[in-house]
Amino acid sequence: MLELPTIRRKKVTMKDIAEKLNLSINAVSLALNNKGGISEETRKIILKTANELGYFDENPNFTPKSHFKSICLLIEERNFRDTSFYTKVILGIENQAKRYDYDIVVSFINPGNFEVPVNVKGKRVSGVLIVGTIKDEHLMEILEYGVPTVLVDHASFTVSTDAILTQNMVGAYRAVQYLVKKGHKQIGFFGEIDFSLSFKERWLGFNEGMRSAGLKVDQEYCILEKVERYVLARNYERVMEIISGLKRLPTAWVCSNDNAAITLCNALSALGIKVPDDISIIGFDDIDLCNIMRPRLTTIRVNKELMGAQAVDRLLQLIQQPEIHRKHISMEVSLIERESVREI
Repeated sequence: MLELPTIRRKKVTMKDIAEKLNLSINAVSLALNNKGGISEETRKIILKTANELGYFDENPNFTPKSHFKSICLLIEERNFRDTSFYTKVILGIENQAKRYDYDIVVSFINPGNFEVPVNVKGKRVSGVLIVGTIKDEHLMEILEYGVPTVLVDHASFTVSTDAILTQNMVGAYRAVQYLVKKGHKQIGFFGEIDFSLSFKERWLGFNEGMRSAGLKVDQEYCILEKVERYVLARNYERVMEIISGLKRLPTAWVCSNDNAAITLCNALSALGIKVPDDISIIGFDDIDLCNIMRPRLTTIRVNKELMGAQAVDRLLQLIQQPEIHRKHISMEVSLIERESVREI
C-alpha cells in the first residue's frame, strides 16, 4: 500500500502577518513584543491577526496578558438568553470592559458536556468572568490554567474564588419585614430553592425574617421544589395545578425572583384569586416587567448593571495583582414598593 507523504503545515512567521496586513515586519515585531512605536489600534489588529493565523499556538512563550486585552465570559446558554436579569449584568460587564479597552469573548457552558474554552487553555485571554451557576468540578478545571477568574451571581462552598454577589438574605429578610408591617402573618415562599445559590440564600433570609418576627415557617404555605422549569417556560398552567393541590393558601408569598412572582400571579389570576386583594406577592430582582404587569410588582431591587461593572473592576485588580486575597463582594439591595401587596 502506497503511503502518502506527510504534509507539514508551514510555520507562521512575522513576515506572514506583515504581508497579510500590508505592514512592515518591524511594526509586527513591535506589537508582538509589546513595545511602543505603533498605535494601539494597529497593535490590536496585529495581535488579532496573529491569533487567527495560529502564531501564538506555535510560539507559546509569549505572555498572554501582555498581548490580549480580552476577557472570556462563561455562561450557560439559558442564562445568556435571560433578557430580564443576566442581559443587564452582561451589559454592565461590556460597558465597563470597554472603558478599559478590553474585549468580551462569550463562551457557553454545557453542564452535561463541559469543556474549558480554547482561549482559556491557550491563555489567550487576560481573565475569566463566570456568570451564573457552574459545577465545582468544572470551576476547578478552569482554575487549573491559572487565568484570573471571578464568579458573578454565584459562589462555591468548596473552591476559593473571587465573587460578586447580591445581598440575597438581606433582601428576603426585608421582604418579610415589609409584609409583617402590612399585617401579614401567614406568609409562604415560592421558588425552587435548590436551583441556584441565590435562591437558597433568599430562602434562608426568608426563614430568618420569619424567626425575627416571631412567626413560624409553615411548610404548607411554601412551594420549594420542581417549579423553576415551569417558571422558565412561563407555564403558569402547571403552577395552577400545584397551587390547587395546597390545603391552605397564605395571605402573602415571597418569591425567589420576579419571573417566579409573575408566573405565580398569572396562575392565581387564572384560578380567580386576585393579587393583592386575596394574596399579596413580593418578587426579587426588579426586572423591567415589574412596572409593566398589573398590578405592578413590589420587589427587591438588584443593581444588575453595577454588578457587571464591579465584576470587571475586581477581575482587573486580580490581573494586575494576582497575589491579593480572595474577596466576596455583596451588592446592596433595596425594597421597591408598588401595588402587589395590600395592608390587612
